[in-house]
Amino acid sequence: MEVRLERDGDLGRIVLDRPPRNTLDDPVFVDPGRLEAFWGQEGIRGIVLVGSGRHFCGGADLEALRQRLPDPESLARSLDAGKALLDRIRDAPVPVVAAISGQCLGAGLEIALACHARVAASGAMLGFPESDLGLMPGLGGTLELGNRISRSRRVEWILTGRLIGAEEALEWGLVDAVVPAGRLEEEARGLVRRWVSDRTPLQVRAILESVGNAWRRPREEALRRETELFLELAREVAT
Repeated sequence: MEVRLERDGDLGRIVLDRPPRNTLDDPVFVDPGRLEAFWGQEGIRGIVLVGSGRHFCGGADLEALRQRLPDPESLARSLDAGKALLDRIRDAPVPVVAAISGQCLGAGLEIALACHARVAASGAMLGFPESDLGLMPGLGGTLELGNRISRSRRVEWILTGRLIGAEEALEWGLVDAVVPAGRLEEEARGLVRRWVSDRTPLQVRAILESVGNAWRRPREEALRRETELFLELAREVAT
């Protein structure tokens, strides 16, 4: 997959650029070092992640996946590397917001769920259709959903492969807003700006890290790190 990294002032734009459906030919859809260098640029306050054209991401390229199935060890390494990449997005030092249009399926939905927030265009469709192929989500989707919807709904949704619309996804808490398609990126950028406009970069990084630690670290360790981050901010405020 081609991924474009663009900058517009203090906001970055990550574009999944493999039309028409922006499918992934590899779970590691962008070089992790390239990604971290991009959002680590001086002055970048947030990122909007979008798909090129009509769709966000239609999931895995099925032909590329079929070619890898006979080599399970290689496929396992690739999936693990893809999960590590999504963890980097979860741990980004600036907010990353997915702007979802058209299809957001399978691995594409797992990418969106790794972002700090999701804004969907009216008419967008979300789901895990892997079960129709005899498969299941493979980039952490089964776990990530556990933070958002009930166990029974999670099992039903994945097993049936049913697609849901943006409005239903909003009811479930999978997306944070549903907007007209023509305003999708504008609304996603606006969400980022509302979060960070009156906050220092250090404050944003500290809050994102501490919130992420709630599920990435044991509770006592996360609480100790929260104290450390609080003291870093306190020193900044006191000077």
